Amino acid sequence: MTIVVAVVPFGAVVDGEGAGTAGQWARQIARRVVDRFAGHDRLELRPVFLVAMPEAASDAGYLVFGSTPDPALAAEYARSLEASFVLTGTYREVGGRRSLDASLVDVASGEAASTFARDVARGELHRAEPALAAWLASSLGADPPPGVERPAAANEEAYASILEGMDHEVDATLLEKSDAAGAERAVLEAATAYARALGADADADAAEERLLVIAAGAVEREDHRLLVPVLERVTEARPRSWRAHFMLGEMRRLAGDVPGAIVALEHADALHALRPEDSLTLAQLHIASGASAVAASRLRRIVRADAPPAPRATARRLLLGLRHPDVEKDLEEAGKIAVEGDPEHAADAEARFARVLAADEAIWEAHFGRGLLAWQRGDAAAADAAFARAVELNPAAADLLSEIGAAPEN
Repeated sequence: MTIVVAVVPFGAVVDGEGAGTAGQWARQIARRVVDRFAGHDRLELRPVFLVAMPEAASDAGYLVFGSTPDPALAAEYARSLEASFVLTGTYREVGGRRSLDASLVDVASGEAASTFARDVARGELHRAEPALAAWLASSLGADPPPGVERPAAANEEAYASILEGMDHEVDATLLEKSDAAGAERAVLEAATAYARALGADADADAAEERLLVIAAGAVEREDHRLLVPVLERVTEARPRSWRAHFMLGEMRRLAGDVPGAIVALEHADALHALRPEDSLTLAQLHIASGASAVAASRLRRIVRADAPPAPRATARRLLLGLRHPDVEKDLEEAGKIAVEGDPEHAADAEARFARVLAADEAIWEAHFGRGLLAWQRGDAAAADAAFARAVELNPAAADLLSEIGAAPEN
């Protein structure tokens, strides 16, 4: 039977400066505990999201996520998530002493079933989270999650930066709809924090994972401006991270930095073979830079490899242009004639397609064009055979056939 535990973002109590940073740490320690139990066979941790206005007048208008409710109120939060228990906690920096306290509240009784208290020595913040996760599993009579004893980072500096980055990501999500510029700043702050974490601990996988998620989102939005300097710092701190080199290459490509993108993507490929689709992109960058021989070598590898049909077909077309530019011109001219359906020039198009297929029989566009010519002259058998071959070489051709209503018969 699965035990559901609601987790309230922890609060923070600080008697001096640094309340903002302490609040970030507290909230995200709770979130990291949730993440540690993802996929656990007996325990399911569900985060509770709270918004509270601070009492200090000077902080008016500042939203603070997280709190430390009393057991009865915590139980109310948990009931909304259909949880049997609720975890609350507080990170404190009081009187020169740092500590992390937590309570596991039984929802049915509204009382604490177990408590956790740990002093956090200077430089030891990263060790509090594993201890908290182990205590939680033990309190509920469950096995701890795998690797529970391993901190997310090797030192406090890196770990604190991870927590701060996670909190900035929350800010970015909240601001996305109402304040695009603020959201962009928060994304940059998050990425910078993760890069800082990797600078302090090059093996901090958690920081790299979060940074790469941010970078992937930026690639989707074609928003390359912010993260290139950050990723450059990451590749310096973690030179054997193929994913960091890859994302840097994508960012530079979007920014129009062809030489820089090539360097980063070649580094990535040397560390971990790129997917055919990405290798194709790299070949196109080499073509753009004038390095035709290097591009041709990469394209030949894609054609020979067990690559998906689409990138293999594109690689063949690019190779045709590099090896036989005059034949590629034939393909372009013949394709125009076939699409326009001009019967006066059909014979010329057939001859041009024949020259293309003599150079490379697996150019799907030539088969597709011959199918169009046959279809236009009413030769259904020849059209079906040509279209079938085009679809075999590149399944995407089937979509084109559907658009023009010329799908081959089965």
